[in-house]
This record gives sequence, structure tokens and C-alpha cells, in this order.
Amino acid sequence: AVRSYAQGLLRTNLKRGHDLSIGYRYSYLCPSPNEYPWQWFWDSCFHAVIMAHVDPEQAAAELKTLVAGQDANGFIGHITFWGNRLWGLTNLAGYAQSRPGERLRHSALIQPPVLAQAVERVAEVLGDPAFAPPFMDALDRYHEWLAENRAPDGDGLLVIVSPYESGTDQSPTYDAPLGVTGKPGRLGLGLRDRWLDVRNWLNSYGSTRMLRAAHFYVKDALVNALYAESLETMARLHRAQMNPASAKTYAQRAELVTASLVEKMLDRTRGAFYSLTGKEELRSEPLTVGGLMPLVIGGLPRDVAGELVDRHLRNRNQFWTRYPVPSVAASEPSFDPRSASLIWRGPTWVNTNWLLWRGLRRHGFDELAAQLAARTITMVAEGGLREFYNPLNGEGNGARSFGWSALALDMAEG
Repeated sequence: AVRSYAQGLLRTNLKRGHDLSIGYRYSYLCPSPNEYPWQWFWDSCFHAVIMAHVDPEQAAAELKTLVAGQDANGFIGHITFWGNRLWGLTNLAGYAQSRPGERLRHSALIQPPVLAQAVERVAEVLGDPAFAPPFMDALDRYHEWLAENRAPDGDGLLVIVSPYESGTDQSPTYDAPLGVTGKPGRLGLGLRDRWLDVRNWLNSYGSTRMLRAAHFYVKDALVNALYAESLETMARLHRAQMNPASAKTYAQRAELVTASLVEKMLDRTRGAFYSLTGKEELRSEPLTVGGLMPLVIGGLPRDVAGELVDRHLRNRNQFWTRYPVPSVAASEPSFDPRSASLIWRGPTWVNTNWLLWRGLRRHGFDELAAQLAARTITMVAEGGLREFYNPLNGEGNGARSFGWSALALDMAEG
């Protein structure tokens, strides 16, 4: 079933056309044809992995289209608005998340860095060592932009300036940095998000100005775990292409980010990772799937990985629900398995399952990885391609024909 679902995305989600403003023929899968018509950064990375199994040409086109939207300085926005952008004039969020005075081509926010991982995985699935080299220049410039613009404190860790940069938009992790107390409503949280957009817009989305103003200043556990993994991936890609100096640079950066994650974000008492809020680096309390995400890092110490798995991921009261892995631990007061109006506050998402599945295999937890894959595949096969799923009964919710949920195919293929 999951293979036919993946093939179906080519009928329902494929967007092709000629963008006259930059003279590019784009080809990408949108996350969902009704709710999300544009090209989202990490969605497209996941879509490329899926397409590697059913349409290799589209896998390549997906990533080529994504990097075609890259700025000269290396930046890639979290949304690229291909084709007709009149939509931007009527959509406050799209405009408020883009630089003032610019023609609306892409947003001014980032998303978790998974582009290198996507390039590497597609090359693996295709068995084609020639796939990665054409992307290396864009990847190098992208990582340089991140290091120069979002890692201000010497610890290598990236700072995000909006919840939307984490990809886990309304996670309770961001309640405190947004000034939310108690259980937020959709309207109240939405207004705080938009107000933050306006304040960032008034700073022209300039990294230096936003980091100095610190209206939202978060060193996010999920983002930085994926950043460390991305740096490790870049080291491998450069090594494979006989670029030892570049490989060494990326490996050293990965080691710094990993060491900082363990030193600053790991709560040794609780054995999990927590995001840091503000320049004071206060821990954001809720235990979320982001607190497990350092499992993706190859260089994570074995004892730390083991504790994440044994104390938390396997824990039936926290993350090992009937359909794991919920976005918030089931033991947290903020856990809501049916949450649809506010996302990332309980339901299970396939992309984080896929990332953790890879991390489990990387650290030798093959049996648990196989169990996670089996439950995810069943959940998607029975619930269809939905945006997220109830971790207690597997019921699908949110957007339909949701692209990255077909990552279950990559888990099935191994």
C-alpha cells in the first residue's frame, strides 16, 4: 500500500511550470495539494527520498528545484513560492515571513538542515555515486550561511528566530519563549506567532539584528541534532569525493556541535535533551520528540544514546505508544493525542519516525528500529497519507495526501 501511496503523489502533489522571474522550470511535490501548495524545504528533502524509490528523475528534479531557489549567499528559505506569487499579497503569514521590499520569491526563515542527508540517501537508493557531486557547491554555501549567520555564540549551535524554523511549529517547547502560560488556544498562539513575524520583519529578517533583538532566541534540540548529522553527512560526502580538507572541517564542526549539545542541552538527571531559550539558555521543560533527536548523530556517545532509548523511547508511558513516536511524551501535561488545531503537541509524525529509525540503526538498535518501521508502515497503510496520526489508535488527521508520510516506503525498503 505504501508504494502505491508514494506513486499516487505524482498524480496529486506534483507541481510543474516555468517561473519567468528567474527563468527556471520547476518540478516539485507540494506537501499537500490543498493546504500546502508551495515548496517547503524539509518536506522536499523527504519527498526526494521517497521519489528515489518510485521515480528517480523526480527525486533529482525535487532537489534541483529546491537549490534553484538558493540565494547567492547560500541561504535557502523554508518556503519557495514558485510560479504565480499573487497569493503572497493576500497572505499575511507569507508576506510577514519574507524580507520587506523584496519580490516575494521565498521566505526569510530556515527549516531543519536535512538537505545533505537527502542527497546522500537518494544517492544510496539509486546506487549512483555521481548523484551527489552536482549538489556540493550549493550544500557548501548553504552550510556556510548557517555557520556564519545563525551560530553566534562560539559553541557551534544554531539559533532559531521563529518556531516555524524548527519545523515543529506549535510544539509546547515554544510556549515559554513566546510568553505563553497555561494551555494556549489556536487564536492566542496564532496572534503571538504573527506578532513575532512582524517584529522580525521590522528587523528586515537580518540575522545580526534578529539575534541582537532576541525576540525569539532558541537553541533547538531537534534543529541542532539534525545540524550535527548534516555536518557528519557533509564530511562523508566530501570524503567520498576525495576532498580530505573539507571533510576534516565538517567533521570538526560536527564534533563541536555534538559536544555542545551534550554539554548544554542534555539533562543528565533525566537522560534527555531540552531546547535552550534566550541568551540565558534556560531549558524548555516539555519532553518532546526533539529531546530524542540527537539519536541521529553518529558521534553521540553510546551511553547517552542508550539512555535515550532505554529510559524514554522504549518507555510505554512516554514514547512507545501503540503507534509511536508521539511528538510530546505521553507523560507530559501538554500531551494531546488528537490535537489538530494546534500541531506538534502530541500526534505522531512520519518524518520524525523516519529520522529516529535511521538513528536507531546507526547506533545498533536494529530490533527496535524494525519494530518502529513495522508500526509506522501499518499506521500509514491503514490511515492513508495524512499529516499526522493519533499515537494511541493510529487515526490519521490534518492534511490529506500529505507527502512525507510516504517515507514509510523508505522504511519498508530498508
